[in-house]
Amino acid sequence: MKDVQVRYILRHHRDGGPISRLYATGEITEHTDQALWARMADLTLDGRDAEADQIRDVIDYVNAVGARPPVSGWTRRR
Repeated sequence: MKDVQVRYILRHHRDGGPISRLYATGEITEHTDQALWARMADLTLDGRDAEADQIRDVIDYVNAVGARPPVSGWTRRR
């Protein structure tokens, strides 16, 4: 998954917390994974399975990349 895809998926799921920080800066903390799992569960319960699958893809990305500080030029990365 590319950085631009992560931002595209998360644009409607910003939470004012870890998901928003990933969306805006590329930062991944120990709370990012938990917030994404919670969002995926909410989407699943709402019957929004396609969106839940996309969040699962972002979870896989976060786990592959690991914790990191904000990324310089994150919004311009492809």
